[in-house]
Amino acid sequence: MKTLLLGLITAIGLSAPAVAQVSEIRFGAHQHDIEFFGLGGKKGKETSAALNAEIIFAEPDFLKWALSPQPYIGGSLNLEDNTSYGGAGLMWRQTLGDKLYFDFAFGLVAHNGTKEVALPSYFDDPAIVAGINGGGLTAAQLQRIRTENVPYFESLNTEIEFGSSILFREALTLGFRVNDRWATEIYVEHLSHGNILVQNEPNEGLDVLGGRLSYRFD
Repeated sequence: MKTLLLGLITAIGLSAPAVAQVSEIRFGAHQHDIEFFGLGGKKGKETSAALNAEIIFAEPDFLKWALSPQPYIGGSLNLEDNTSYGGAGLMWRQTLGDKLYFDFAFGLVAHNGTKEVALPSYFDDPAIVAGINGGGLTAAQLQRIRTENVPYFESLNTEIEFGSSILFREALTLGFRVNDRWATEIYVEHLSHGNILVQNEPNEGLDVLGGRLSYRFD
């Protein structure tokens, strides 16, 4: 799945210059599934490291009405076999003097993570479900259920339930220009479906915090 996801990002990256000039590339690494922000559901399920890369294009004339955002494509490759993702969107930049700038990006991503951890088979038995909810099962019966369904409980504690295979991505970046070409950046991202793309599905979401280098062509 990761190969397919990265192949899709690469294909978009190779075709996009045909319709837009590449303005900037940036690459770095981040902490995946940070616990600091407390957005989404339970945090720290997939705490790990990931690589990040983006291609940013020049502002197209047809988007001047929207305050001249820059289209981008990009993605994240998790280094510990957790969720990877890639997608596209628009980025708005505000310069803060000669050296500093601030970016806000909004887009959509596809991911290879978990939409929802599948319920174990015992949930198909109304009598067992009633016993669990009503406390009618013995300690031995509850222990047997737990033992037989260890993979389910492990998945609940180690996999983010995104609820949708397509997610919104919001990102904030603070950059510092080292010279005319290079800059260093710190960034945060939040991924979730926001109960807009789908309804009545898990929406634990994902937050990341990272740093990267940026190279500007124009």
